[in-house]
Amino acid sequence: MPIVGTVESLWRYPVKSMRGEELNEMFAGYAGVYGDRLFAFTSSASPKGFPFFTGREQRQMLRYQPRFRNPEKATRPINQMEADSLPPGVTPLYANPDDLMVDVETPAGKTVAIDDPALIEILRKRSTININSHYFDPSAR
Repeated sequence: MPIVGTVESLWRYPVKSMRGEELNEMFAGYAGVYGDRLFAFTSSASPKGFPFFTGREQRQMLRYQPRFRNPEKATRPINQMEADSLPPGVTPLYANPDDLMVDVETPAGKTVAIDDPALIEILRKRSTININSHYFDPSAR
C-alpha cells in the first residue's frame, strides 16, 4: 500500500480560538478529538448560527494558553477499551466535567480558571461585546 501522508504533529485546542497543545497521542472518534474545543466564549453580538466570540473579534485570544487541570483525564475516554470498538456514530464516555476543567494562562502570565468571571473581564477589556463562557457537553455531540 502506498503512503498517502505522514503525521508530523498532533494538536488539540481545549478552548475555541485560544492556543492549542501539542500531544504525543490522541483519541479521535465520531465526535472528533477527545478534549478538543470543550470550552468556548459566546457573544451577544455574534450571529445566531455562530454565537462564538473568537480570535477574529479579538486577536489577543490566540495568545492565551489553556491547560487541563487533570491532563491524564483529558487524554482518552473513560471507557477506552469499549470506545475502541464502538460503531460509527457512537460517542465514547467523557470524564466528569469537573475533571475536564481548564485553567488559562493570559499573555501577562496570570492563570485564571476558565469559568472565573475575571477571565471574561480580561477578554472584555478590549471589547464592548457581552461575552459568556460555555462548556460543550461532548456526550451531546
